[in-house]
Amino acid sequence: MKKLLLMCQLLFGAFLMAQVNYTQDWTATGLNNWTTTDFIFSRITTANQICGTTGGTIRGNRYSGNEGGFISPNIPGNNQGVVTMSFDYKVTDWSAGTVATTAANLGTIAVQYSSSAGGPWTTAYTINSTNHVVANTCATRTVTFSPSAGNLFVRFYVISAASGDNYYYFDNVTMTQGAAPSCLAPSAITLVNTTATNANISWTAPATPPANGYDVYYNTTGVAPTGTTPLNATNSVQSATTTATISGLLPITTYYVWVRSICSATDKSTWTPMQSFMTLCVPVASLPWTENFDAMTTLGANIVPSCWKQVTGSNAWTSSNATASSTSPGPRSTPNYVRIQWGNTNASQLWTPGFTLTAGITYEFSFYYHTGGTDSGNTGFSGNVLVNTSQSSTGATNLGAFISATQGTANYTQYKVYYTPTATGIYNFAVNASANSTPWYMGVDDFRLRVAPTCIEPLGVVAVSSTGNTATISWNAPTTQPANGYQIYYSTTTTPPGTPQVTGVPGTAVNYTIPGLTPSTTYYFWVRAICSSTDQSDLSDPVSIMTTQIPATLPYTQNFTGGNDLGILNGTQANKWVRGNVTGNPAQSLYISNDNGVTNGYVHTTSTVHAFRDIQIPASTTLASFSFDWKGQGEGTNFKYDYLEVWLVPSSYLPVPGTLITAGAGRVSLGQYNLQGTWQSYSNTNLNLTNFANSVMRLVFQWRNDGGGGTQPSIAIDNIVLRVCSTDTPVVTVTPASITHNSATITWPQDIGGASYQIRYRPVGSTTWLPTAGPITVAAVPGTTNTYTFPQNLLPYTQYEVEVAAVCNTTNVGVFSNNKFMTRCDPTPPNITVTNITSTSALVTWSPLAAGATYELQWKEVGTIPWISATPSTPQPPANTYLLTGLSSYKTYEVQVRNTCTGSTTPNPWSTSQVFTTVRVCEIPPPGLTITQLTPTTAEVVWDAYTGTGATNTYILRYRKVGIPSWTTINVNNNTYTLTGLLELTKYEMQVANVCTGTPGNYTPQYYFTTPTVVYCQMQSTNFGSEFISKVTAKPTGKPEMINITTGSAYSDYTTVPLKFIDMVQGSVGNQIIVDKTISSGAKAGVAVWIDFDRSGTFDLNERILADGPNTNPTASATFTVPADAFVGSTEKYVVMRVAMSKDAIPVNCISFTDGEVEDYTVRISKLPATNTLNQTDILIYPNPVKSILNVKNVSKKANYKIYSAAGQLVSSGIILNNKIDVSRLINGVYVIDIDDVQGTAQRKFIKE
Repeated sequence: MKKLLLMCQLLFGAFLMAQVNYTQDWTATGLNNWTTTDFIFSRITTANQICGTTGGTIRGNRYSGNEGGFISPNIPGNNQGVVTMSFDYKVTDWSAGTVATTAANLGTIAVQYSSSAGGPWTTAYTINSTNHVVANTCATRTVTFSPSAGNLFVRFYVISAASGDNYYYFDNVTMTQGAAPSCLAPSAITLVNTTATNANISWTAPATPPANGYDVYYNTTGVAPTGTTPLNATNSVQSATTTATISGLLPITTYYVWVRSICSATDKSTWTPMQSFMTLCVPVASLPWTENFDAMTTLGANIVPSCWKQVTGSNAWTSSNATASSTSPGPRSTPNYVRIQWGNTNASQLWTPGFTLTAGITYEFSFYYHTGGTDSGNTGFSGNVLVNTSQSSTGATNLGAFISATQGTANYTQYKVYYTPTATGIYNFAVNASANSTPWYMGVDDFRLRVAPTCIEPLGVVAVSSTGNTATISWNAPTTQPANGYQIYYSTTTTPPGTPQVTGVPGTAVNYTIPGLTPSTTYYFWVRAICSSTDQSDLSDPVSIMTTQIPATLPYTQNFTGGNDLGILNGTQANKWVRGNVTGNPAQSLYISNDNGVTNGYVHTTSTVHAFRDIQIPASTTLASFSFDWKGQGEGTNFKYDYLEVWLVPSSYLPVPGTLITAGAGRVSLGQYNLQGTWQSYSNTNLNLTNFANSVMRLVFQWRNDGGGGTQPSIAIDNIVLRVCSTDTPVVTVTPASITHNSATITWPQDIGGASYQIRYRPVGSTTWLPTAGPITVAAVPGTTNTYTFPQNLLPYTQYEVEVAAVCNTTNVGVFSNNKFMTRCDPTPPNITVTNITSTSALVTWSPLAAGATYELQWKEVGTIPWISATPSTPQPPANTYLLTGLSSYKTYEVQVRNTCTGSTTPNPWSTSQVFTTVRVCEIPPPGLTITQLTPTTAEVVWDAYTGTGATNTYILRYRKVGIPSWTTINVNNNTYTLTGLLELTKYEMQVANVCTGTPGNYTPQYYFTTPTVVYCQMQSTNFGSEFISKVTAKPTGKPEMINITTGSAYSDYTTVPLKFIDMVQGSVGNQIIVDKTISSGAKAGVAVWIDFDRSGTFDLNERILADGPNTNPTASATFTVPADAFVGSTEKYVVMRVAMSKDAIPVNCISFTDGEVEDYTVRISKLPATNTLNQTDILIYPNPVKSILNVKNVSKKANYKIYSAAGQLVSSGIILNNKIDVSRLINGVYVIDIDDVQGTAQRKFIKE
């Protein structure tokens, strides 16, 4: 035991005595056991580049942000003491090797150390643009650091600037080390395993294990701890052994860990780092799961979504948003996808996140892949799918190959694989792919994992063949045939329809021919398996095929607005024919595009594509008219490189994408076109089609571009027209319903070859054709029927003949047709006059009379129905008058006349009504009774004067309050009169009658009106901040004083405030009004006060009781007398006092002003109290006037009463109960009451309100 203890002490002592002492100047040949990444650094001996004058120096080239490292061998003697390292370095431009690199182009040089040549590395010092010595000679730098226990490696790690291209030189490395620390650090810190939230680590204890165990520190920043870094439960754990568990970590997060020895509370080692690690993802438990990479914002090589992992073989999987092109497949779902490139001879894996799968359940894993094409330049990929319990190919299960090196894809293709785990756990899937050097990229996109459906969709669906109206598709026979067969969906878009068009396909079938399709149309097909009435599969991936063409017949037109019937031969060419709307003219057209129609552009990859249409050319055809619109730039003038060429070829010749059409038998080139950026029109009206007569001709539009330059945009075409003209005599129809008195419409079949037409016409019997200047020219129309309407220039009721001839090529005129027709009579209603109007009759006359027409008259009183026809009938031409009889006096009538053309049963429109009024006789009440001016007490009345037979200019006007039985009658010698003495707010009725030769006529209906109440004019100030009425004091004689103190406003209405009412006595003298003013310093103000004593609604001049100023006095006052006839107020009707103050002026009534204030007050005027002359023991009634209850005083309990109207009619009687009589049911008016009592009798008059 003593020997063993002694040996340990000797070993520890030897360790303490060991230390680093290392020198390297590369005098010897080679790297002297140093290593370099990717052969970047090497030894040079060039005299003007090495550090010093002899020996060698290490040099390496880095550029454009590239990196590189130069690593030492294991430096012996490490005792964990402080290492002092010095070295020489310089940086020069690569192009010269002797020109010093600027600080901006340096990049960085990091001096790092580690216990392993593979890292992790700790940076001890960094040279950058702020501390770099710019020189073409070497500079010396010294660095110190404390290494961890174990082996010691150092390295120079350079990263060039993005704009740099430099040589980096290193030489004369010297390293020495101080004494070993008293507390030694642990070494070989290793990650044992990790989960989403935990990590287990282990390490090797130092030669002398620490007495107090170890501290484990961790963070997510990578910032190393120091001896003073605080430790707590959220950043550290402690361990007495050489293992530790770190808990509470975040999933998919990178962590950095350090461990140190605790020899005592005051003696601790340096921190030893370990390789950073990332916690695992939380496995996906909810299915279905999908990933389309479109949420990624950072893309690039080795960049995949969180929880995914890519394992690099020869090349890394790369996330990308590169669009589809001749060298890239582009995404399936925009904008992102992941791709692997050519030359990946060592397979790379793209691993999914982990999934929690259940034993015994079958899962479906799928994704889409695309090589960019099926040609030889896009084949060479091999790939299969792996599954494992970790993101590693070690121990993985191969689920099957999805592509081999001889296969390519024209579009994205879905691959599905099924997996049933035998044990419940976490599983990852991977796409494992390799490639030779032939292809470009293979893209993968739209991954999905789900529980496998019980009904699997058909696999291997392909389009086999097509005709003009059919397409045949096939699919692989399933392992289990669907019991209810298959359904087939198809569409001309990439979106499947909502319901299948084909049902009932047997489950034994593996192909089907779909009928009823449209020729020359691309269709997309989907197949669905129906396993039972409640279980059906997903739709298969779509397949597409174009139906063949059925030859078009002449004339042929295509403007691409409603679709496209040209066959498209694009193949796998980079630039393709596409129908779209990006070129205008004005909407859809056919154009070349390299991005599926998004733009009318092309890439400079050699392409030749064709768009064609088969057209049946009739026998005996010679000349035709051919035209189309086009635009496009391209390249080449005398010799064209990028251009459109139009060909006529036999239908037996089918162009091949990528191959130019060349001259041959029956092939006719109509020219090459380019270098026009705006729409142009090609037209050939004499196209010779003799060689194609009685055969099918193929019209071809060919786009060709080479691999060089060229100007955008590429070619676009539109509005294709091919037709052959005919001069056959047209069959003309005069449309009967179109014939009017001055117009007619003729129609004829439009020649399908585009003939135009000439029209001439004349009245039958005339020898001169119209127009005299020559026939009318009518252009061809695109429809099947041409038409012409005479522009209302024909004569009524006239027979015409019209002729039409077809015209080809302007001068070739065919034989004229001939048709006759008769215009109708003139339907214009005649003018009507009414004469000889009496009180009972009128004479109607109408003219002019139209030839070939009969007439009809109708009449009625305005506002009544129905119309009355002339009896026994309307006189016919040449007669044109009719006497209306049996009319009523002073009635308004209307009369209309219309005609009907001979031979027609449909009458023409009625004339506008002619309105007339029969003569008024005296008995008719005067019309126009109305009031022109109405006040509270007066009404100015007018009516229409009677001047007819027996007129005396005398009228009887009568009026009364509504409810009063008797009228007030006035004889008036004019047709206007002013009623006076009316009561305010009272409803009246009035009538008027003519007086003819002493006998009154009939009264007008009652005219009701209500007198208005008093309304005062508006008056106010604009500003009142500094000039306003501060107090109004009214001191009426014999009545209480009223004082109102205010703060000012533009206008204040106190007429409804009872506390501000002013009581006055009729005829009283010595009443006083006082107005206190608030005015600004030095300002003057005038005051005026009015009282509307007569309650006329106006403040008359004699009603102004105060006018003062303008002056600076603080108050204005006056005394006044209340007129003896001033209006005495009732319960609701009082008079108004207006107080106004204006700056720099005495206010004028009803005129507003700028500065000051206006206030209105209620004044209640009462009569002077009089001596009561009534005998208080007599029978008395009150109130009078009365509204509902009439009180009777000084009667016994058995008193009787009778009430009579003003006409003496008894209207009520009975016993007076409780000294009260209810008269509420009586109408308004004057009544007399007789009271019979044991104490005597009495008769009193009262007014019922």
